[in-house]
Amino acid sequence: MKVIEITAIWCPSCLVMRPIYEKIYEKYNLDVTKLDYDTDDIKEYNVGNILPVLIINDKRFIGEVKIKEIENYLESLWKS
Repeated sequence: MKVIEITAIWCPSCLVMRPIYEKIYEKYNLDVTKLDYDTDDIKEYNVGNILPVLIINDKRFIGEVKIKEIENYLESLWKS
């Protein structure tokens, strides 16, 4: 499973989502590539200016997202 997290240190929503993401990573034992919006090469991910962006396979979660939405998606992957 491919998991990419794109955040920035100046982004308030990123600070809100960071602990939520960490809970999900731990719960589902996900290996995550963490990228910084300002310093890493993120062109290939075609990211706009709304952060954070969490990409799981081809699904994108943009901005402040409820943990249940991400968990429901992950659960659907395990069921298929």
